[in-house]
Amino acid sequence: MRTHLSTAVMLIGLVVTAGSGWYIAKGPFFGFATPPLASILAATGIFVFGIIVFGWGLSSRIDAGRGTERVVPSNEKV
Repeated sequence: MRTHLSTAVMLIGLVVTAGSGWYIAKGPFFGFATPPLASILAATGIFVFGIIVFGWGLSSRIDAGRGTERVVPSNEKV
């Protein structure tokens, strides 16, 4: 369950980042009119938020994949 939730958070962050990045780049690079400055600033903030959410989900996914096994170092010879 935890893996599915972290994957969903990661994908939401990825979609938000890709969508806002496309909005920022669509004007100058894809032949559309340049968006107003306030919209570009808002999209940049959403882009940064998406990167943070993506990193949070990826970090949780990596942590969930480790399992419950722990290695305890000792000086005992086996």
